Amino acid sequence: MLTDKISTLKLTPPVTVESGTTVGKLVEHIRRRNVGCVLIYQGNKLAGIITERDILLKVVARPVSYDEPVDKFMTKNPVVLAPNKTVGDAVNLMNERNFRHIPVVHDDDRAHGIVSIKDVITLVAEFFPQQVLNLPPRAHQKLETPEGG
Repeated sequence: MLTDKISTLKLTPPVTVESGTTVGKLVEHIRRRNVGCVLIYQGNKLAGIITERDILLKVVARPVSYDEPVDKFMTKNPVVLAPNKTVGDAVNLMNERNFRHIPVVHDDDRAHGIVSIKDVITLVAEFFPQQVLNLPPRAHQKLETPEGG
């Protein structure tokens, strides 16, 4: 599983916008496409990434105009992985750098997709369905409603 290539995962298709796009248009892209991040391109070159977390920490409840360019809030020159890297490489990078989304990019900066923590969790659940579906509840958890049916 960890040695599988990232390209074998069902990756989220990348959502991209051009550098200079307004925050308002970016938020609309995130809402309409239901994605956790957007890649920012300057021509054919990947210039940055902006995530839901970036929006929450840098834009929401701050004196920010939605007419400002996304470039002010994006992470410039994001860390990327090539499609031939492994799931293990992605997991290690997510763990070490506390990432939830990593752009998967070809050598020519063309976006292949986004590997997300959700993709990794889905892979683990598919690889170990018996173990994942039969995990006992934790002692400190209190369920509001009964599970099962």
